[in-house]
Amino acid sequence: MQELRHIRRIELIYIVSLVTLHTGWRLYMEFMHYDSMLTIDLNSQYGSLTSYHFWLNTIFPIIARTVLILSAWYIFHYLLYPKIKAEAWQEKTFWYAVMVIFLLTAGVFLYYYFKISLRIVIDHNTITNIRTYSEYRKLYVFSDTVGFLIIIAFYAGSAQQFYRMHQQLSSEEKRMARFLSYFFVACTVIFLTILFTLVPLPTPLWQNPIAHILLTGGVFLLIHILYILVLNFLLPNLQWTLSAKFISYIGIYLFISVIGMALLWGCFNQFQGFSKSTFVVYIIVLLLSWGIAYAKYSSSQEKTILQTQVSAKSAELSSLRSQINPHFLFNALNSLYATALKEKSDKTADGIQKLGDMMRFMLEENNQERIPLDKEIEYLHNYIDIQRMRIDESQGVEIRINIQQPEKEIYIAPMMLNPFVENAFKHGVSLQHPSWIYITLTLDATRVYFKVHNSLHAKAADDPEENSSGVGLANVKKRLELLYPGRYILDIQQSDKDYFVALTLTYETKNA
Repeated sequence: MQELRHIRRIELIYIVSLVTLHTGWRLYMEFMHYDSMLTIDLNSQYGSLTSYHFWLNTIFPIIARTVLILSAWYIFHYLLYPKIKAEAWQEKTFWYAVMVIFLLTAGVFLYYYFKISLRIVIDHNTITNIRTYSEYRKLYVFSDTVGFLIIIAFYAGSAQQFYRMHQQLSSEEKRMARFLSYFFVACTVIFLTILFTLVPLPTPLWQNPIAHILLTGGVFLLIHILYILVLNFLLPNLQWTLSAKFISYIGIYLFISVIGMALLWGCFNQFQGFSKSTFVVYIIVLLLSWGIAYAKYSSSQEKTILQTQVSAKSAELSSLRSQINPHFLFNALNSLYATALKEKSDKTADGIQKLGDMMRFMLEENNQERIPLDKEIEYLHNYIDIQRMRIDESQGVEIRINIQQPEKEIYIAPMMLNPFVENAFKHGVSLQHPSWIYITLTLDATRVYFKVHNSLHAKAADDPEENSSGVGLANVKKRLELLYPGRYILDIQQSDKDYFVALTLTYETKNA
């Protein structure tokens, strides 16, 4: 990871240097062209140049376009694209996208609006005048903005693929693999350097051969966007009965595909109409987006099923190991229970009985894929009661329990709630500082709402809970992903003084 950050820093320096070199070369060529114009003796025919200013109409638009487009590239590559890749659809993500579009549009607009070129007028092999002309067109501003956006997005996607390849090759710790990675970087650097130095950007941007390259890159980007929509929204909601949500996603998919294809083809032929080939390419785009997404979705589903089976087998193996001679443990607990009653230690006897019930739950119920919610609640009560036996609630420890009992048979995966309670007692109780634990469980027609809010304290080295194992929160998060994909919401918030977790779970009304 540290090496990847170093590569990205070098990448930034290289791109800025390369763009600066290209801009400097472009300014040098413009200056030489302007200087050659000044050597022409046209006497009184220079009137057409009175409105032309070299710095305002040549230097400024070139530098302004370069700075603004480079800024748009930086925001897209380093700020926006990582959030899109992580599917972090936040308000900040939206404003990053707005900034990219604004900077690109502003850069292209300033270039076309202020850029004035000089042209020699020749009549009968004699230079008769120097005329100024502007290529400012609203169509050029729009199409060039789209073109630069395609270039930036395609570069960001290609860079991400390289980062992934580099990490995979570096993890193999083979000299040849690392050599191939750096060889690829060297070839890319040489190619980009030659391209930026020797190939000037045409004005407008959509001219051959650049136009065909932009169209191809734009089509690939459109396929990628549609692939993400199909994979994340359409396929997971595809059912025999079409739901309103699925129909709305289909509408969004078709809207983006039609608008995207119209923009690409319009920029390519300057909106001079569409041909049959446009429709053919559009159908290919739709088929590829669905085909690639379906292959990825099927592979992901198979992987999830295999992971679930492996987790179930691992849990079964762990359970079998824990059941080694369980009767001995229950007999020992029964003996302790009888001894506590004989010595009139009712509190100890009650604790032993609850511990036995918890062990029976772990050995019998915990092996099931789904258990009744009231069994899980009973386990929660037993665990909380045992914890209360070792805690003096009159000494600054407040425990509030509000658990709604189900009125119908509700089934959930076992040990899905208790790890959060274990974590609360492990980190939320201190004998030196005021402590509190609030546990709430409520139900509606389809969901379980479970909340645990506790104080947070640093544990002493000799605390008996510090090294306790338990299922663990990481285990619960993984099980939620495997057993309740798209059917749970887990919100965890933490500060220096408190810890809050809220789990919303869509339950089942019959044993799965």
